[in-house]
Amino acid sequence: MTRAPRSRGYTAVELLMAMAVLGIGVSGIIAMQKITVSSNRHSRNLALATQIAHSWQDRLVADSALWNQPSANVPGTDLNTETQWLRFVGSGWIRPPESTNGDFGPAFDALGNPVTDVSLMARAPFCTHIRLSWLIPAAQNRAGLIRSEVRVFWVREGQGTPNNLPVCDPSQDPLAIGSAVTSFHFVYLTSAVKQNQPLS
Repeated sequence: MTRAPRSRGYTAVELLMAMAVLGIGVSGIIAMQKITVSSNRHSRNLALATQIAHSWQDRLVADSALWNQPSANVPGTDLNTETQWLRFVGSGWIRPPESTNGDFGPAFDALGNPVTDVSLMARAPFCTHIRLSWLIPAAQNRAGLIRSEVRVFWVREGQGTPNNLPVCDPSQDPLAIGSAVTSFHFVYLTSAVKQNQPLS
């Protein structure tokens, strides 16, 4: 008498093991995807913050065009009366005021555009501080030189601000921001701004 061939199939244990291996693989892919998305977001924010810092340095250089005294004929300085931001030299880290025409200020949106609407400033994700200090004081026979430091900062993912105020709130203390390295990411850019050639 011949035996009937046994039908072969998967047992429940084999199916459970295959599903467990598949689950482990899929969870690894999901975790990798989360890290990739987070890294891409950070890279984008870093690039935007660097662009904002360069924009601020350009504005400070443009501001120096109005600083052309003292000179041989005019002994007084026009640094405090003519410039928008360079007049804050020696003030430490400050949240700079908006430009006189209102098109540029300390707050920037998620695309790196200046936020000029006061009602939207509190929600701006990027904020800027500047610090200006003398490298060479201006004199009648030489042009002055100011060290210009710009820092752009934004909240770290999953963190909040130390005092629960919006990032670019005017009441945020610049000194407290600088020491809150666990709450913020920072981009620093340092340059020098030269006085416009003194008039003779």
